Amino acid sequence: MKKKLVFGTGPGRCGSASLAFLLNAQESSLVSHELFPVLPWDIGDASLVQFRWEQLHHQSHLFDMVGDVGNYYLPYISFLMKSLAQVEHLKHGFDFKFILLERDIEEIVKSFLVKFQRQNNNPLQNHEDPSLNRNDWDGSFPKYDGCSLEEATRNYATDYYEEAQKLVTLFPSSVKIFNVESLNSEDGVSSILNFIGIENPRVFTKIKKNAS
Repeated sequence: MKKKLVFGTGPGRCGSASLAFLLNAQESSLVSHELFPVLPWDIGDASLVQFRWEQLHHQSHLFDMVGDVGNYYLPYISFLMKSLAQVEHLKHGFDFKFILLERDIEEIVKSFLVKFQRQNNNPLQNHEDPSLNRNDWDGSFPKYDGCSLEEATRNYATDYYEEAQKLVTLFPSSVKIFNVESLNSEDGVSSILNFIGIENPRVFTKIKKNAS
């Protein structure tokens, strides 16, 4: 039987922690939230995603489903799907699934702006402002310069969902978009778990929309 390798993603502020909690609660599963190290938005030489694969593959010997949830997986979906198609032991040994969470863009913008103010940082724009905090997450977002932070955040979320729709079209059996409200209902949770192919799903609702 194929092992399930599941990635959850979304622009952020849309229930990723709750999704990870739900998936990790399934039988014989180990699904983390933002497993360290966080991945850069720019794939580059793919060395970090190879390291991530080694992290998850190591655990796949002990669990039927392993995975991670983080906003930075969107640029890696095509890379991972091509790897699955080209590498024989991946093709026959693993079933890749990508769950993309969707939330109203204006709600995302509002929530991110509050978060950026609280953390005193700006990961969506290139800047040399010494008063702003910097951390590993700065590289995990694309950059939108020449506009306000609010506009940059809106552009990021808009571009994110445009790319997500393209990926669903390219890989319909492996990539699917779910509204964040799916985590609030038994039917919604069941649809997520059915998409992954969980045989004995543990269905419950637990939502954290990062609305603060």
